[in-house]
Amino acid sequence: MRAKTIGFVALSVAGAAIFTRLGVWQVGRLHERQRLNAAMLGRLTAAPVAIDSMTGSADSLRYRRARVSGVPDYAHEALLVQRTHDGSPGVFLVTPVITRGSDSATIVIRGWVYAPDGVRADPNRWHEGDSLTVSGYLDALPAGGAAGPIPGQPLAVRRLERDDLARRAGRPVRTMYLWAVADSAAPVVTRDTATARPVPARFTLPVLDEGPHRSYAIQWFAFALIALVGAVIVVRNDRQRLTVSPPRRT
Repeated sequence: MRAKTIGFVALSVAGAAIFTRLGVWQVGRLHERQRLNAAMLGRLTAAPVAIDSMTGSADSLRYRRARVSGVPDYAHEALLVQRTHDGSPGVFLVTPVITRGSDSATIVIRGWVYAPDGVRADPNRWHEGDSLTVSGYLDALPAGGAAGPIPGQPLAVRRLERDDLARRAGRPVRTMYLWAVADSAAPVVTRDTATARPVPARFTLPVLDEGPHRSYAIQWFAFALIALVGAVIVVRNDRQRLTVSPPRRT
């Protein structure tokens, strides 16, 4: 074979080895994701537990089913803006809830309400009484300050940050917050028959997927196969050329 052909084959084999290694890495990531999903699914399908009795690190509590009972602090609510529900613009109601015997408030995302511009909504319409008992799943509340005020909208926040919410509530807040989950599929606006007040649309449990790792692995393995097939074709063509046109004797 010519030196040029040998160089091409060497590069193709090296490339195939790299592509195969990347494919194996993506398969490993897929297996990690599947194990994590299995653990998270076990937490999401368990019965809710009172949040005051739950201990552990943020990683061990994430996606655990929990129940919060206490006094909602409507005076220090925030609106998590630019959130959609079934394609409609709106906001999430972010409410500190004071539980008995605790100095820290639990941040509860009570649900979604419609806002034409995705920012302005009247939270007073969505009070659910002087006491609140709600169940859902936990997530970790990132530390950090304000994400930047929205002019003319003192209740609006662009993202959840523990230091900012603690400042707004005037007290410490737990490191975990609760997504309020509906017991069953609910319409966008329901009504509490006991208080005759509208109730925000609750959330559903998160859907766990495997991410793009499977498709990425297939792509890398395909690239490796293409590199090897290309090398075989180049070698075959080089041999055919030498057979058809043998070198001249001098």
